[in-house]
Amino acid sequence: MTSTHPRKLLLTFSLCLLSLILALQSGDLKPLVRIDWFDVLGEGSSFLVVLAWLLLVLFSRPAGPVTNGLYVGSLLLVLSYWLNLLDEFIAYPDSERLLSWLESIPAPIGMLILTIGLIGWHREQRLINSQLTSRELHLRAHNLLDPLTRLYRRNYLLQAIRREQALQAEHQQPFCLWLLELDELKTLMQQQGLAASEQHLQQLAELLLLQFRPGDLVCRLSSHSFVVLMPQTKIRTADVLTELAVRHLNSSLKLQAWRSALSCQTQHSHPSAEEVLTALQQQLQHQQQTELWSLH
Repeated sequence: MTSTHPRKLLLTFSLCLLSLILALQSGDLKPLVRIDWFDVLGEGSSFLVVLAWLLLVLFSRPAGPVTNGLYVGSLLLVLSYWLNLLDEFIAYPDSERLLSWLESIPAPIGMLILTIGLIGWHREQRLINSQLTSRELHLRAHNLLDPLTRLYRRNYLLQAIRREQALQAEHQQPFCLWLLELDELKTLMQQQGLAASEQHLQQLAELLLLQFRPGDLVCRLSSHSFVVLMPQTKIRTADVLTELAVRHLNSSLKLQAWRSALSCQTQHSHPSAEEVLTALQQQLQHQQQTELWSLH
């Protein structure tokens, strides 16, 4: 399992190391007889717990403002508990006040920031759960769900397209489909392994759910492609939604190799659901060929 935040990990351990150096320069090591090992056990356990919180954040969440809040709050707690632990091994002169402030001030600030981050995380989960619930159109069969991303598969998407086609006669409004394909997934699997590529897909699925509206349907079409169905949506609205989604995906996951295609289905066209998907995939292939020709 790898972290998508290597710089945050480096910053965390660098600050802990700097704190250790500062503590050693400011005081003297206590003799063993003066060390209270019960306090060491209690403060050491507290330090390890908050460090575990920080690592869980960095190894389980994609980049974003909520993750940053959780990280900063956890980092302040880690530094505070780390200095408290060092205090059990190092004696400081009475004139030394800096380390005393560093022990006490970061903890309440970290708790406040961490609480704000947890509220944001809670809101994210509520939004994801709401979107997943809204996608329960009329089928709940377990085999329609992709076990890795918990998104619906191709068969459910086809039935959802048929449903939207049936509703078009009543609403007289188009619906749009957006296809996203990842070219870098195979390379990622070769370089970092299966676990890293699966984590990448899970984070991508979660971000897609967050970026689109509750009434939109996000499905995993194949191992490296996703489709978003946007009911009763005009092409201009779909353009804005997909552009914002791409911008967020690029900043959060730093996608390097991907391509996408957007189509709008109107009541004037009457293809089958399978033909709609096939046409969308062909559109993507045509775009790719056009780009290759332009390069040559």
